[in-house]
Amino acid sequence: MQNFDTRSNENEDLQPDEGRKGEKRLARGLEDVSYLFLSQTGGEAEKGQHAPPEHANPLPAPPAPSMVLRASPATNRELLISLLSKNAAVLEEGLRFIDLNVPCDPFGSIDILLLDSLDQLVVAEVDAAPNDGAFLRGIGHFDWLARNIPVLRRMYQGRAINYSALPRVFLIAPSFSQLLKCAVQRNAGPKIYCFGFHTVLLPGGSGVFFEPI
Repeated sequence: MQNFDTRSNENEDLQPDEGRKGEKRLARGLEDVSYLFLSQTGGEAEKGQHAPPEHANPLPAPPAPSMVLRASPATNRELLISLLSKNAAVLEEGLRFIDLNVPCDPFGSIDILLLDSLDQLVVAEVDAAPNDGAFLRGIGHFDWLARNIPVLRRMYQGRAINYSALPRVFLIAPSFSQLLKCAVQRNAGPKIYCFGFHTVLLPGGSGVFFEPI
């Protein structure tokens, strides 16, 4: 990768009953659990003749069925961007979407602009295949945001954005080379985080699983 009626009369088994003289009494102690293995007719169930005692615990629920997943064909970049723009919190709790394809001349466009739980800007760079250039792209977009705070204030009026905190950068790809991971670890500039993903086949479609690397 969930009570049973009590007996209607606790003393009914102790009262003489002409209609039950021919019945064979269960051994002492078995009456309390007989409802587990004795079938009931509709009338008996309604009368509560075989209802469990108050101290009986319900049977444990069966374990949830397991599912074997298979890898799905590679997805495309546009689909990943659309998916993350609607479900940004899969990357980090509290993450919210702000904008798509934000122009940052001369550094191209930010794929997805997000806001974290502290109202700090997050740049998300998305690639459907490993791409070492994502590191430089993220640095360029970070630099553009840091130098254009007045522009951002005009673009996103009414948004509660913490402009005093530097933006963070998320790199998203199926995998990352050792060279890129080394550059991220040695980077003394913006905080950069790498997220890998796997596409899997699901009943009726496919799914994407993201994980920090």
